[in-house]
Amino acid sequence: MPQLWNLDPPAARLPVPAESVAALLEVANGAAGANGLLRAIQAVVPAEYLSLVQIRRDLPELIEGSARRPGEESVVLQCFGIYRRHYYRRDALLPLAAQVSRAPGAGLAVLHCRAADFPDAGWRSDIYERERLTDRFTLVHAPVPGQAHAIHLYRDDRLGPLQAEEIDRLLGLAPLLCQALALAWRAQSHCQDRDSGVAVQVQRLARLAPTLSPRERDVCARIAQGMTVDGIAADLDVAPSTVVTLRKRAYLKLAGAGLPAERLGLARLLH
Repeated sequence: MPQLWNLDPPAARLPVPAESVAALLEVANGAAGANGLLRAIQAVVPAEYLSLVQIRRDLPELIEGSARRPGEESVVLQCFGIYRRHYYRRDALLPLAAQVSRAPGAGLAVLHCRAADFPDAGWRSDIYERERLTDRFTLVHAPVPGQAHAIHLYRDDRLGPLQAEEIDRLLGLAPLLCQALALAWRAQSHCQDRDSGVAVQVQRLARLAPTLSPRERDVCARIAQGMTVDGIAADLDVAPSTVVTLRKRAYLKLAGAGLPAERLGLARLLH
């Protein structure tokens, strides 16, 4: 029978290895996704495959897959394709994801299924028997309302089924995995919002200050967003000294046109 845990409130229960912490920091900073999650898990419990799935309106979408052995990521892609075409509607994950997504950020749920627990013989044959998978360990959390993320962890007969002590270690690590993923999701959403804001402000500057060059508008729009010189330089792929020069030129033109020529004034003008 499948095993289900509700970790609410989430709290790590065991010491976390330094290798896991380093990998989770990379995930939280957006520098690693499924690969970083799998590295964090590997330092605690061996695993063969990992898939990162987003579930909206009862429809699972694969975000990214990873594998312990180089070149085997295609196994995740192929198996997810079969699952989406034929079997996902029978997955106990869907009602669980719906339940979790109604209370985003409140906690997480964990579902562990042996290969024999899956209800459809074709599902077991097409995926679990074909790839010799022994079990699936799933973490479900909701970063925002109406949307759930699932981290699926798979073992096969090269590693053998998950044992009780391994499951306990995974339960201890589970909240940190989901927290790192939620931080990465929020950072990505913030960047997308910031990029949209910059685009709008560049257009406003083109109307309000037509004497600014395109690069000067790029710099001023990012200043209004609160970005630092170093941040703007990285965003535009130029040297910080170039940003300083463009800022000086832009401020002279803005002042000459009677417009604000400093950060707070630009923010008020463009918002």
